[in-house]
Amino acid sequence: MRFRSILTGCLSLCVVATSMAQVETQSKIKEVMVYATGAMVTRTAKVNVKSGTTEVKIPLLTPLLEQNSVQVGVKSGKATLSSIDYDVEVPSQKQIGKEVSALSKRASVLRDSIDILEGKSSVLDKERSLILKSDNIGGENGFTASTLQGVASYVRKNLNEIISMQYQYQRLRKKYQEELTLNEQKVNLLYSKQMEPMSFLLIKLESPSASNCELEINYFVKNAAWMPFYEARIAKNDTKLHLVQKAYVSQATKEKWNDVQLKLSQNDPSVSNEKPELGRYVIPSGSYVGRNVRATDYSNPYVKIMGVVRDKKGPLKGVLVTCADDRKTQTDENGFYELLVPVNESVKFNYSGYSTASCYAKGKNVMVRNVNMDEDNSKVSESEVDQRFLNYIEQNRIISVSQSLMGSDMESNIPQMAIRNTVASIEGKNTVPADGADHEVVVKDLSVDAEYNYYAVPKLSKDVYLVASIPNWKKLDLLDGSVKLFLNNMYMGESFINARQTEDTLNLSIGKDKELAVDRKDMRTYSSKNLIKTSDKVEREWMITVKNNKSEAVKVTVEDQFPVSTNEDIKVELLDNGGAAVDEKEGKLTWKLNLKPGEKRELKFSYSVKSKLPNISVD
Repeated sequence: MRFRSILTGCLSLCVVATSMAQVETQSKIKEVMVYATGAMVTRTAKVNVKSGTTEVKIPLLTPLLEQNSVQVGVKSGKATLSSIDYDVEVPSQKQIGKEVSALSKRASVLRDSIDILEGKSSVLDKERSLILKSDNIGGENGFTASTLQGVASYVRKNLNEIISMQYQYQRLRKKYQEELTLNEQKVNLLYSKQMEPMSFLLIKLESPSASNCELEINYFVKNAAWMPFYEARIAKNDTKLHLVQKAYVSQATKEKWNDVQLKLSQNDPSVSNEKPELGRYVIPSGSYVGRNVRATDYSNPYVKIMGVVRDKKGPLKGVLVTCADDRKTQTDENGFYELLVPVNESVKFNYSGYSTASCYAKGKNVMVRNVNMDEDNSKVSESEVDQRFLNYIEQNRIISVSQSLMGSDMESNIPQMAIRNTVASIEGKNTVPADGADHEVVVKDLSVDAEYNYYAVPKLSKDVYLVASIPNWKKLDLLDGSVKLFLNNMYMGESFINARQTEDTLNLSIGKDKELAVDRKDMRTYSSKNLIKTSDKVEREWMITVKNNKSEAVKVTVEDQFPVSTNEDIKVELLDNGGAAVDEKEGKLTWKLNLKPGEKRELKFSYSVKSKLPNISVD
């Protein structure tokens, strides 16, 4: 697609200050190109520009995007691009400030109520103690019976009232304390989870007249991946193999991919495209001396640190935040701060009456650090925004995928310099949550011609395996990946497609068939004449038995071998090939059998090994 104008390149992370009126417009993810590691996100936004200069704010972008990869183009309209600035913000900061303020006021009321109840309870304790110590109130003469009864009634009544009131105060105090604890948890949740910084772009457009424009924004983000896999389904009496190519797609980009057009690319942008260069090979050290291939570098020397500083009672205004000698700011009435600092520099938090807290700036683009100030031990909470993308795909799959895709096959059309790089477009719209988990999507559904045969290698296994052979499989443009196998809707296990193999036929091993039996015996145990051993010669004779216990005829390929010598002092002679096709170079014997229902076939072969070397073992 050709744009009227386009800007791309390195965007500095800066606090944007401008007196120009901003036009804020929302963007929508239209398409995502997912690579082996990373994704290129395409957004579109519509904006009405006036004659002259218009500054457009595009908010709510992932804070993990690679700044150097940002591209903005004008798809339609009369405007041209003038400049692009990048920054990060907390979109819900004002709303969070209001909620925190309300919660803080309620927390203050609860603390006062708890203090009042504790005071009343203390008064009751003293009153109760006074009543219990009044046992000599009658003096030396004591009480009459009626008077004693009245005093006892008075004491009992007052003690019961005191106990009842203390119980009520205790219940209220517990209720207020539970609400206060819940209140504190809500505040922590607001600080740690809802204060999620997001990126935004400020785009200046120049237009000779008022115009409706459509912008396209592209950027790369690393926290995404995909991995191909397949499902192969085989039905009885069907010569076609149903092969469904699928993909595991995952992303943790901190933005939603809802109803987007997905494309999957074999490329890996994180791998350098520069041709490796050989240096001198120095011996005896056996090391190469030469330059290293430069890798793709998206590094940014600055990071914006932001967050909230508070104590036990709530947000703190006026906390001094400093980095080096020339970078500093103060927290606002909601305890919020933000500061652009060099990566790996120390950031300090100072407030009168509290101990100093500090941390190191790290991450990419933005990091969140909330601070709890205390007289003795102020702490910085390590809530990472730019945490490393750790999930099943990265741990177990990305390495194998990226290695297989590091180089692309060159087409034979050299003058055009066409490089083969398959991009699969997924039909329809897809949704991939930003949870870092695997989500299946269907890439393509194929019905391919296949030939089914049984294979037996009795020297290694007593089982017979069903194998599907797909000729001219290169035309299918497949990738390396595991294959889930289903035979007559029964799961048979997994195989693997090696897309880098050179054979014209792709073989998929489906599984073992227990209705076919194979056995291999050394005939020396049955006839002494089959084993003749002298000082320099050994003869071996083997018999393979294959039995078809099925109710229909089958084709079975049986493979075995005889030794191959690479030493002039060892001579190998194949005495009897048993009717097999012989590969002398590899020492391989192959029988292709057509077995009728219930048929049993015996295959015999023998060879001799003559050696001038002692103690040669022959299987």
